[in-house]
Amino acid sequence: MSVTADVVVIGGGIMGTSAAFQLARQGLRVILAEKKFLGAGSTGKSSAVIRQHYSNEGTIRMALYSLRIFQNFADAVGGDPGFVQTGVAMLSGAPDLAGFEANVALQQRVGVNARMISLAELRELDPSIATTGTVAAAYEPEGGYADPVLTMQSYADAAKRLGAEIWQETRVERVLMEVDHVVGVETTRGKIAAPNVVNCANAWAAEIARTIGIELPIWAERHQIGMFQHPANVERPRLTAGDFVNQFYYRPDGQWLTLVGSLDAGPRVENPDEYKESADDEFVVDYGERLMRRYPVMERAFVKRGYAGLYGVTPDWHPIIDEVPEGSGSFVTAGFSGHGFKLGPAVGIMIADMVTRARTPTAQLERSLFEFARFAKEGKVARSYAYGVVA
Repeated sequence: MSVTADVVVIGGGIMGTSAAFQLARQGLRVILAEKKFLGAGSTGKSSAVIRQHYSNEGTIRMALYSLRIFQNFADAVGGDPGFVQTGVAMLSGAPDLAGFEANVALQQRVGVNARMISLAELRELDPSIATTGTVAAAYEPEGGYADPVLTMQSYADAAKRLGAEIWQETRVERVLMEVDHVVGVETTRGKIAAPNVVNCANAWAAEIARTIGIELPIWAERHQIGMFQHPANVERPRLTAGDFVNQFYYRPDGQWLTLVGSLDAGPRVENPDEYKESADDEFVVDYGERLMRRYPVMERAFVKRGYAGLYGVTPDWHPIIDEVPEGSGSFVTAGFSGHGFKLGPAVGIMIADMVTRARTPTAQLERSLFEFARFAKEGKVARSYAYGVVA
């Protein structure tokens, strides 16, 4: 079977579905190819934290733009992202305080509702929290978390309403080029002829890029999430937080659960199609203890086990959002290193801007940060912390 499209989007996660929606809004014929099912990759296992605490202005602007979409999702996209506004606190020990204060000042200049708060204010927001080792917190009252599957599915449904096609169970085997320009893709369902291809495959992106001779500095890492159910008659943690003292993050999940994860790099995965998808016993014990140090009331929590997903990671923990090679019609949007979900709404606009050669202000402002060439120049996106997921 051979069909024709204006754009083929590879990958059915938040980036692929957001891109398909924005491209279809421009009147383009879009086919999204997903090798399994929507959300089967990184998105379906995302902790989906929505925050604006970053180290550079461009990423903060993207996060703030995306927050406004999550807050007004029914009108902007349609459907329900499952957004829950818990407030987000980044908890600082003394070594990180200067970086926290600088980043909050930068957020405020960009227009984010954020401020530094005292330990007394932190305890007012979350009475069961323990503040041992903590000197202050950066607080965003508008932050929280979303449902990654609901968000992605809403984008996919919106794209389909605009005429985009979603091909699930369709693996892209290679990108096709003639001379120096894309002419389509070869899939397990046959060829799709198209002058533009957008690689949103994240942990699988490097494999796809190799079919046209491009080596992307993106690798897969396994990251785990533990799940704990608070006991009856005990108040659970209220906030979504990044805990720099105990080096983990956590957030509520529904009425009974708290999810926890690591702020640091994880083990590399050689084959992203084969990795352990359940959480390790050692991880659950370790991060359960970290949660108890922050919330002693969780000592009596019930362990609900956990799971593992994949990050697509780059050397500076920031994505590649670029046309590679330039002028080829081959676009890369991958390597988000565990903090991509919250940027998805903004990235969809950026992708549409790249493909259509338009100049949407939101997209043009940020793209130079994430060019592929920065790695060849030994350049990296600046960040304040050693913790990769925070960036």
